[in-house]
Amino acid sequence: MSDNQGRERWVTRLTALGYPVQVLEPEVPRINDAFLDCVVYLYPSEAAAEDGEKMGGTGFLVGRSAQAGNQVIATLFVVTNKHVIDNGSMVVRLNTQDGKKDVIPLDGAKWFTHPDGDDLAVCPIGLNVAHRFQFVELNQFLTHEIIKTFDIGCGDDVFIVGRFVSHEGKQKNLPTVRWGSVAQMPWEPIIQDDGFAQESFLVEARSISGFSGSPVFLEIPPQVIIPKLPKGMIPEQSKRPNMPFPLGPWLMGIDYCHMYAKEKVHSRITGKPVSDDWYVRLNTGIMGVVPAWKLADILGGPDLKPIMDEFAEQVARAKDRGAGQVALDSSDESAPLSNDANPKHRKDFTRLFGAAARKPPQER
Repeated sequence: MSDNQGRERWVTRLTALGYPVQVLEPEVPRINDAFLDCVVYLYPSEAAAEDGEKMGGTGFLVGRSAQAGNQVIATLFVVTNKHVIDNGSMVVRLNTQDGKKDVIPLDGAKWFTHPDGDDLAVCPIGLNVAHRFQFVELNQFLTHEIIKTFDIGCGDDVFIVGRFVSHEGKQKNLPTVRWGSVAQMPWEPIIQDDGFAQESFLVEARSISGFSGSPVFLEIPPQVIIPKLPKGMIPEQSKRPNMPFPLGPWLMGIDYCHMYAKEKVHSRITGKPVSDDWYVRLNTGIMGVVPAWKLADILGGPDLKPIMDEFAEQVARAKDRGAGQVALDSSDESAPLSNDANPKHRKDFTRLFGAAARKPPQER
């Protein structure tokens, strides 16, 4: 019996002699626990955060880091939706190294938003080594270039890490993971209630209240090119290179909404609509995702330039003290793709999180 409740798919592999064969693999892979540690919860007050009340939303950490000997230099930001902040949820709750939770009020801090009005908000933050956290490196954002290079489109796998308010964890944060797939590329924006046209991915995954601000990641599974097919078989069309290992995950974007359908209320007796004014809203199972490049606009914009410049200066000073012993976790996007003959670069390419908390992981 499968332990994935039937969630498997046939994939093509090559034998030692190069013959294509089909094998059954789980559709949903195991994710690294580091993805859970990049998520924080947001509440409207410290009391609500302490009590774990069913209000607020999700946030996550992004940043840049550099390794200088045994020291890690990092600049960090809390990311969530603008509508979460506008609704007053600016108190962050995150886990600690000893398995507890801590509360950080950011309602008096400076939040930065997108100049065009996209549903994003960013707050610079400096955390303590007592906090248990990881963060998404800026170079691991999905870009238009990556989409074009790897022919990313509808049906590609994604997963979402966020706050399930019905079982979020009381003593500490227990983020929930949901899986899905790209349902629509950001070809046409979603018009919001205030008339703003939000550029959006559509994802086949159910989002509910509390998941707003959750990071959405995309990963490309291994690709095997079949060199020769038996006569009469139609090869699958793919522009992707032959890759024996998965690529990514990349931060595809930030969950900001779930799409509704309206259904009329029908009489139990007659089966006819009760009134044209009566209807119920149904969650269609489609979420809207603000693309990661919109977040990059904020982080690379003029408002945050002084913070980024200060980080660069810290790295330069550490380099001078350590005679060049500084390594940025953020890699050059122009670097060649990795392969089995270059395992070090493969590790660099697929790594998502900077090791901001260096202590051994605690039991969850």
